[in-house]
Amino acid sequence: MATEAEPRRIQSVDRAFEILRRIGENGSSTVSELAAEVGLSPGAVHTHLSTLKSNGFVAQEDGKYKLGMEFIPFSERVRNQTNLYRAGKAEVDKLAHEHDAVAHLVTEYEGQVLILYEMSGENAVGKEIHTAKREQPQEHIHCTAAGKAILAYLPDSRVEEIVEEYGLPPYTTHTITDEETLYEELAEIREQQYAINNEEVLHGNRGIGAPVIDDEEELLGAISISGPANNWRTEQSEDELVESVIRSANNVEINVHTETQSI
Repeated sequence: MATEAEPRRIQSVDRAFEILRRIGENGSSTVSELAAEVGLSPGAVHTHLSTLKSNGFVAQEDGKYKLGMEFIPFSERVRNQTNLYRAGKAEVDKLAHEHDAVAHLVTEYEGQVLILYEMSGENAVGKEIHTAKREQPQEHIHCTAAGKAILAYLPDSRVEEIVEEYGLPPYTTHTITDEETLYEELAEIREQQYAINNEEVLHGNRGIGAPVIDDEEELLGAISISGPANNWRTEQSEDELVESVIRSANNVEINVHTETQSI
């Protein structure tokens, strides 16, 4: 009998979602490949795929299955129902075009960073890299500006859980890989109200992020901007960017409040 801590589950639905995750990770898969990965017979996998295909969630092409177009309107509905997205989209656009960089609006999802919205300035550098990141949540958030801004405002116990689950792997020689150093920086972020990614994910790329917090002091996510490190090395240019990102975060908070009050 299922307990309150272990809710009842429909095994066939779990298996269908596992198949979808595998297809998403692989890009496309054959029936035999999926059968080997999820531990089901090819016949059982084919039955799942046929059901998913009839509902538009997978498509078949050249003997392989890929995610279906039905996910597009579903994902748009989810995003449009998110207060943070509705309140922050215009601020992200403004940041990106004002500084000709890549701006992001993100939230924490199961210990990872999920990009709700992103915009690039006309001549922004690194657009392709950021586009690829949007396809799945970022597993390691200790080295991004938005991620550190989020970690700084999560409860200590939650930060410890995230670090324990995902670790602090190095992406560059600048990445923080020591827990004590990370916690010291998170305390500094809370004091100054912004975070810096100093080439910690990619050499030559620098980022600035600020948290977005609602009226109940609950963390909603973060807004950030990234661009070439060489362009942002002077104290004046960084101060201007920090001020701009913090102002955008505050504007998003006001927008969230206004929207909440109008409901």
